[in-house]
Amino acid sequence: MRAVTRRSQSRLGDAAAVTGGTDDAKRWRLRLAENARIRGTRRQLWFGALVLLILSAAANMASPLYPLLQEAHGMSESVMTSLYATYVFSCLPSLLLFGSAADAFGRKPVLLAAIALVGFGTAIFGIDTAGVAGLFIGRALVGIGLGLGTGAGIALMVEASPARRVWFGSTLATISFVLGSGLGPMLAGVVSSLSTAPLALPFLVMVFLIVIVMVLIAMMPLQRPITRQRWRPTWPSVPGAMRTSFNIAALTGFIGWTALGLFLALLPSMAQSIIPNSGTLTSGLIVGSVLVVSAASQLIAPKFQPRAAQTLGLTLMGLGAALLLSSNLPEISPAAVKVIMVFAAVATGIGHGLSYWGANREIDVLTPPKNRAGISAALYLAFYAGAGAPAVVVGVLALSMPLVVGTMIFTLALLLATIVTIPVPSLSQTVIRQSKAAVAVADAVPEPALNVVEAQWFDSGYGVSGHDSGTASAGHPAAR
Repeated sequence: MRAVTRRSQSRLGDAAAVTGGTDDAKRWRLRLAENARIRGTRRQLWFGALVLLILSAAANMASPLYPLLQEAHGMSESVMTSLYATYVFSCLPSLLLFGSAADAFGRKPVLLAAIALVGFGTAIFGIDTAGVAGLFIGRALVGIGLGLGTGAGIALMVEASPARRVWFGSTLATISFVLGSGLGPMLAGVVSSLSTAPLALPFLVMVFLIVIVMVLIAMMPLQRPITRQRWRPTWPSVPGAMRTSFNIAALTGFIGWTALGLFLALLPSMAQSIIPNSGTLTSGLIVGSVLVVSAASQLIAPKFQPRAAQTLGLTLMGLGAALLLSSNLPEISPAAVKVIMVFAAVATGIGHGLSYWGANREIDVLTPPKNRAGISAALYLAFYAGAGAPAVVVGVLALSMPLVVGTMIFTLALLLATIVTIPVPSLSQTVIRQSKAAVAVADAVPEPALNVVEAQWFDSGYGVSGHDSGTASAGHPAAR
């Protein structure tokens, strides 16, 4: 009982920090208390992390192999764009339609189905005789499986958070997802560079790992649904009390995963254009380093409030986009380009890790348990849309211009969008307009007297926020 009380109090404290101490925290008190009573096991926590890691690794491992696949199958730029778009456009509807399935059927059955789909799609990708049609089918199955398993895996881990560290489940979930997204390209790059079958062996190794994870999940005790409810494909619904926080988190996550998608989908091809003799190993290490740095930065992210983490992350991702733009200057040598790309990868990785954690943590605090899988899937809809946007947009641009030029145009647009988005998480908690009472005081009181009034306000603690200062204006003797 004491553990439940500590968990409930901790979540309420986080809710007050997220909502700025307003009535939203009180409004969610009963739902957070209900959430505190839902406990999972330590095995459930680590099995959920393993599932998210292997699903994200399988989904992103093809990134450094795209140039080889294009050459082996003779695919044009438009076909390559369609191949990547197939993965994106199969994952997004899966999140929309099946995100809440784990809330109705339980986590385990949905996770098993997701792992099976991803494993089958990865196996098709590794079969040489499948041809171009097999590549499209494989990517579609991987996208559907990833969308199906995302909400279930995150809900599984959040519910198993230790009572004394209620943030641990959501933090481990984001680290596992990002770490898997980085280890997948690294594994593919290393195996393909050492193998005589560079387009088959990486996927076969991944299938072997997927089978192991599927056996482990099948051995996990069956978890019953939180509420008995009928499931049907439906659009995710976000409660009105948390809609503002959800929109901010979704916007931050979209920008963050767009920056990451730039490295995942486009950097391998761009690296071959501007760095001589770069192969799958170089591309895999560059792509993977971004995600490994992102995962590492999430270890320190819990020291920040969710909105502060989002703001800092957006700032660093803007720096990363600026560095990536500068790497394409013609006067820079190939050695300097590698150094600039490393710094761009580090800045983007740290920024993505902070912003991704902040967005997830903010929604985790406010989400009612019976809708956790559905709302998590809705949030990841924005994340996956951002991750897929660079390849699709640049692929369309590449039809009429060189790939590097199209990538730089998209990077410039990303930089501008990031700069515009940086103040959003913080400004949403700030009273921007002065109250009428404060304006009246400023107009009526002479300048020396106004300075005395302002000093008294701050000495008495009223200067903390715009709302408090406005209240103090109306009740202060000088204002009357």
